[in-house]
Amino acid sequence: MQKWEYKVVKRADISEVKLNAWGAEGWELMNFVFPHCNIPGSFDEIDVEVVLRRPTEG
Repeated sequence: MQKWEYKVVKRADISEVKLNAWGAEGWELMNFVFPHCNIPGSFDEIDVEVVLRRPTEG
């Protein structure tokens, strides 16, 4: 069974160059994001996180 390593990063911290570099290292972008609201009941402060994965060795 394949084992995976995951990376969760804030979308605001990702540039196209960084994303391409991660792709060259074997990371693949998952097709979902994690929205997190910093203030309960408020949508003014939302951090969106993206998930990448790559197979682990062994």
